[in-house]
Amino acid sequence: MTESKTDFSMILSEDERTHRKTVIQIPVTPDTKGPKTIAIFLILGALLIGFMAYQDYSYSRLEDIPDSDVEQLLETPNSQDGVNITNEQYQDFHDDARDSGAYDIRAASLFIASVLLLVGAIYLLQLRAIGSILATIGASIGFLGGIIGSYLVNEASIDNLAEPLLLTYELFMYLCGVCMFVCTAFAALPLVNARSRAALIKNNKVEIITESE
Repeated sequence: MTESKTDFSMILSEDERTHRKTVIQIPVTPDTKGPKTIAIFLILGALLIGFMAYQDYSYSRLEDIPDSDVEQLLETPNSQDGVNITNEQYQDFHDDARDSGAYDIRAASLFIASVLLLVGAIYLLQLRAIGSILATIGASIGFLGGIIGSYLVNEASIDNLAEPLLLTYELFMYLCGVCMFVCTAFAALPLVNARSRAALIKNNKVEIITESE
């Protein structure tokens, strides 16, 4: 009976040694330059997005677009053969886009995105992780709102306009989505990259757990 217990104990000890985990600490050099560079790009992006938000807000408050602006917008597409988009058609497009809430949705989401990106960038310049978090949230809001608003604008163009303006507004919808997605990826990068994250949280070691055989 004693020998059986001894054998069982030896098997357990051998099994524990086989699956014993070893913690290896690898020093990581904090990258303070990377987050600050991203912060500068985010500030520029916030200003551009803020301008776009103001433009959409202005359109949402316009009953009619001035005829001179419409003529200037339609000059290039109407110069092509077989294309004749009238001022009335463009005004109808504007009315449908405004009434659908496209301008308001896009203006509100882009304004929130602009503010959060700007505040987040300032925090990121101070190497504070909350800056990257705020910027990521803001860019995500701008991404969703921009896609929804641009989709509604594109739908209004389908109902009232003709080529090549249809292609223009469709491409703008995709372009808005791509730009805001890239902005979101940039904002989240300091939280994903090990060296940038080390600079933000003031931790210069990464633990890697391996199983010894």
